[in-house]
Formats: sequence, C-alpha cells, structure tokens
Amino acid sequence: MSKWTEVRDGLVAALDVKEVTESAKEKMLAGLATDGMDAMSEVADKFVEQVQAQASEETGWCAIRDRFVLPLLVNGTLWAIKLVLAKSATAENR
Repeated sequence: MSKWTEVRDGLVAALDVKEVTESAKEKMLAGLATDGMDAMSEVADKFVEQVQAQASEETGWCAIRDRFVLPLLVNGTLWAIKLVLAKSATAENR
C-alpha cells in the first residue's frame, strides 16, 4: 500500500464522526460566519484588486472580464455565502 493511501485512510478514520450534535453544527456555522468569511474576504479582496489592476493592460473582452465580470462574480459569491450562513445560523428558519 502506498504512503498516500495510508495517510488518506488515517484521515478518514480520524474524521469519522458517529454523531453530529446541534451545538457542533452551530459552532461550525459560527466559525465559518466569522473567521472563515474574514479569511475568504481577504483573499477575495486581494484577487479583485490585482485583477482590476491588470485590466488596464488588457483590451477587449479581457479588459471587461478583469474590470467587471470577475470582481462581480467573486463579490457576488461571497455575498451569497454570507447570506446563506446568516440564514442558516438563525434557529427560527427551521
């Protein structure tokens, strides 16, 4: 058996969860909504900044893509993720 297979099998065994409690789900959502979104937002902001800076060197479709399309897709996706996490975190939405 290869080393990768042993590592993979070890990870699968370590992550084998028998029961997921409500508090575990709430902690996971809270962590994603705060620290997870902060990290994703930082990465997205850097990406958008660099892509928009490169747009001045592009022409035609590539300029439109870099200046508008990619930043809108990235920011729109982050907004949707934040919305879903916020809606999922409230107990009234069950």
